[in-house]
Amino acid sequence: MTDKIVIKGVPPQWDQAEYERRVEEWTNVYRGTERSMELVRASLEHDFLKAIIDKAQQGYTITPNKRVMHSPLDHSVFMVKPLAEQEADIAEIRKDVKTEYIEWLEKERTRYQELLRQQLIQAQEEKEAKAAEQAKAKQMAAIEKQVTECYAPLVIPE
Repeated sequence: MTDKIVIKGVPPQWDQAEYERRVEEWTNVYRGTERSMELVRASLEHDFLKAIIDKAQQGYTITPNKRVMHSPLDHSVFMVKPLAEQEADIAEIRKDVKTEYIEWLEKERTRYQELLRQQLIQAQEEKEAKAAEQAKAKQMAAIEKQVTECYAPLVIPE
């Protein structure tokens, strides 16, 4: 026999604190990775410095977390995006996190519904099996009664 299915609790509901926790988690990931930066690269030093100045005028800053690379004909540095661009990226992260959270909530709800369905099927089958067992026992008792009534008790002389 299979294990008895028992549902504990209810499917999770929308929780603003959980949503904000997930957003904060992904925002921290965003800020700690190159998604919040742009790579500035040029082959000549003069062009490299000009590209850095242009980006700085647009609000970009050089990140202290990445190395500035100077190789022959290859100069590069990561620059952090301006706050406006970061906020736009974070707004996209919020949308993505909300979509993922809703999908997770829907999957959990579906999982709970399936568990409930299986639990109800299992309970119904157990109920039917018990009723069939009781009916069989009642039939056997009736048959046994007929058998004992059909023949007189055995008389053995002493």
